[in-house]
Amino acid sequence: MDKFFDKYELKIGEEMESPFMNKVGVFQDGTTPMYRDVDGKLWAMSGHSHMGHIGMFSGTCLDDMKEAWPINTNFCVGHAEHAYDGVRYPEGILPRGSIWPFGLYICPNTHRFFCWFHNETGWNGKGTAYDAYGLCNTPKLDSDFRHVGLMHSDDEGKNWFFDRWVLTGETVGMTELYNPGAGNVIGQKNGVIKLGSGDFCMFIEPDGEYIYLLYDIITLDMTKTSFKEAWISCDAHIARCRKRADGVMGDFVKYYEGKWEEAGNLGKESVILKDCWHPRVVYSEVEKLYIMTSKPIAKCMQEQIPGLDFKGKVMQISTSKDLVNWSEPEICYVDGKPWGNHYNAIIPEDTEKQPNILSSNKFSILNCHNGTDVMRYRVELVKK
Repeated sequence: MDKFFDKYELKIGEEMESPFMNKVGVFQDGTTPMYRDVDGKLWAMSGHSHMGHIGMFSGTCLDDMKEAWPINTNFCVGHAEHAYDGVRYPEGILPRGSIWPFGLYICPNTHRFFCWFHNETGWNGKGTAYDAYGLCNTPKLDSDFRHVGLMHSDDEGKNWFFDRWVLTGETVGMTELYNPGAGNVIGQKNGVIKLGSGDFCMFIEPDGEYIYLLYDIITLDMTKTSFKEAWISCDAHIARCRKRADGVMGDFVKYYEGKWEEAGNLGKESVILKDCWHPRVVYSEVEKLYIMTSKPIAKCMQEQIPGLDFKGKVMQISTSKDLVNWSEPEICYVDGKPWGNHYNAIIPEDTEKQPNILSSNKFSILNCHNGTDVMRYRVELVKK
C-alpha cells in the first residue's frame, strides 16, 4: 500500500475553539462521539463522569453545535457496591468507576439513542478501585482493566439507562496479586499481562448493515517500574455487530484470524494495527479510503520521534480498503515538526453526511489531551 504522505499533504489551519471546552464544564478525555439522526440533526457527547459533566451537544455541524443539556445516568457510577445496577463484568467482578462515552448511534425508527462507553477499574472507584497490583487511588503505571459498556436513552440523551457490558478482553480483568471478589476465577500471572478492551471508536456504515468498534489492548510488564519499561505495546483490534431498527442492540463479534466468529466478551482477537493509541476512523468518498487517526505509544515511550518526549503529543495516519488491513502508520509533521495530540479525530464540515463520512477533502481535526479543551483545526487534504 502506498505511503500516505508520499501521495497527500495535510494543510492544517490555525487553532480555534471547538464546542467542547472546559469553560462549559466538559473535560473531554478521548475522541468525541457523534451521530446524525434521521431528521438531519448532528448530536455529540462530550465529557466523562468524574470531572465536570457529560453534555449532549447538537447542531447541523461543528460550526453551530452547542450544548443542549447535561446528561443524567439513571444508574450509579463509582463504588462497586452501587455502580451499574450491580451488573457484573463478564468475569464475574462487580463493576466500578466512571464512564467515558466514545460511541453514539441513533435508531432511525425509534429515535432511541445508544451510547457505548469506556470503563476502567482504577479510576473513581471511591475506595473500590483496583489495578493489576491491588486496591488503588490511581492505577500504578495505568495498569487497571478496561471494559466497554452500553447504555440507552429514549429522550435524546437527557436520561440514560445501563444495558450491559458488550466488550471484554480474552484475558480476565484481574491478576493473581489481587482478587476483586471474583471467587474462584484465576487471575493473570504476575508478569506480562493484558489490560482488557477499550480506548475505542465506532465506525457505523451509513448504508451497510454493521456497526464496527475499533479498540485497543495494552500489554504491560508488571515487573518493571517505569512507563517506558512497563508498557510493551498498545495495539488495535476490531469487532462488529449488526444494525437493528427495532430499538434494541445486538452483541459484538470479534475479528480473529481472518474470521468474524469470536464472542465480544472474553473471545479471542487479532491485532489489526500495531502501536496505535485510541484509533478514530472515517471513510473518504473522494479517495475511496478508510482513514485512521491515532497516536503511536511505543514510538513515543521510547522517544523514537525527534522533537518529542515520551508523552508525545502527535498524530499518525493509516489507511485501509476494508477496515482490517491497514497501512503502516505515518507521523504527521507541520513545518518539519511532529503535529497532533494525545487524541486526534477527523470530523467532516458538511451538514448532511454522517460524521464518519468525508464527502470532501476539506474537513476539521479535533484534538485534546486528558481532560483538556478540545481544539479544532480546519484541514485540507491535497494530492501531491
